[in-house]
Amino acid sequence: MNARLSLVTACAGAALALTGCSGGAAPSTQSAAPTTTTTTQPAGDPVKWAGAFCSGTTPVLTGAFELVTLAAANADNPAALKEGMLKLLDTGSKSLAAAEQKLKEVGAPGPDAKALHDELVKMFGDGAKEYVTVAEQVRKIDANAPDFLGQVEKLGGESADPTRLSEQIKQLDADPKYKDAIAKAPECTEMRQKLGKLIGQ
Repeated sequence: MNARLSLVTACAGAALALTGCSGGAAPSTQSAAPTTTTTTQPAGDPVKWAGAFCSGTTPVLTGAFELVTLAAANADNPAALKEGMLKLLDTGSKSLAAAEQKLKEVGAPGPDAKALHDELVKMFGDGAKEYVTVAEQVRKIDANAPDFLGQVEKLGGESADPTRLSEQIKQLDADPKYKDAIAKAPECTEMRQKLGKLIGQ
């Protein structure tokens, strides 16, 4: 679990760096109305788009922290650990699915963001399905089996891996217009606050 905790802490650190802009940051020159483009699909609101991203990212990163805490607190109570894991997976799958839908509704914040937008929509959608699949597998594992933890650690995939979200965060952080939108999105402020409490910042 120590290696997993280090991984989660690194990912959360990236998220905090991304959302760490103070409330006093100078606003960008971006206009409130979407820029007119030659495409038939109007550009989505960057702040709403960033908020949808953060609303889906937060439960994955906080859930990873909670999983480590849950495992440490229930090392001698596999039944409680199993129940806690199933709750985290259920919350995660619903949040990822909701984020996927929100991103679709908002739309890409401009033609140049279409590829990234589509990638995020797919990542959240695949992640939601993956959480459901993992939950089904966890339910089948006997909590009293001697190798319960060993079986659990073999489950999962890459769709909702915190490291993938961390990479997406770095991409957004590298672009000033996304960083500005994230600084303004309430969902991203909430993400920063929750992760800050979890890692003691």
